[in-house]
Amino acid sequence: MWKKPDYTCETPAFLCERMKQFVTVEDGQLVRRRIWDSKAIVDETFCDGTRLGCAIEEIAASPSGSWLVTRRSSGQGEWGYDVFRTSPLAREAGTPEEYGYMFGLPTFTADETSLVGAFGERWLGGWWVPDNEIRGPARGGLISFGFLFVHHLPGHQVERHELKINLPKGWLPDDTEDAIWQGANEIIPEIDRIRLIIYGGVNFEITGPIPPAILLPTPHTSGRRLL
Repeated sequence: MWKKPDYTCETPAFLCERMKQFVTVEDGQLVRRRIWDSKAIVDETFCDGTRLGCAIEEIAASPSGSWLVTRRSSGQGEWGYDVFRTSPLAREAGTPEEYGYMFGLPTFTADETSLVGAFGERWLGGWWVPDNEIRGPARGGLISFGFLFVHHLPGHQVERHELKINLPKGWLPDDTEDAIWQGANEIIPEIDRIRLIIYGGVNFEITGPIPPAILLPTPHTSGRRLL
């Protein structure tokens, strides 16, 4: 009987080659497509970890099951993602390793023409303070909150759009330890807009053509909500 290996992430079931199948990742690198019922291996490929240990932690399938996307993490301030064809199983694109943090899996559009994700840049004290300060208050002014990226399929062209916030001088989150790990997440790309959650649990929408820089709502000076 098949026993689920340690350190495995997996997709939900999807239809592939007229069979119910799913994909597992073992030890962050060994990617295997399996029959849903028997767990028998149909196809597999090896996806190397990076020098800093950025390996696969999550994996998801596109709505049709034709594509797969992963989220990589080193656990020490590096992120990445992979894009696979499902059949035959092969990695086609992605970012193996880059400094910063990704807070969730990139999400496919319903028509599978692209997937959208976001990442935060690497910071020492928090996204609201300069890199050479630890847990200090904001100096005030425009700062970078990270980037939203759009990965087009099947050509794999990638666009990056900077996320910016105009912070009040002296601003501090009400919970600095929790806020440091909050970034743009729960991204839902739709036909005419992109929905996401930003700091403070606030729903935010980007409509129309995505500009090079996206201005996010300004936090309230109390640090407890957004304006």
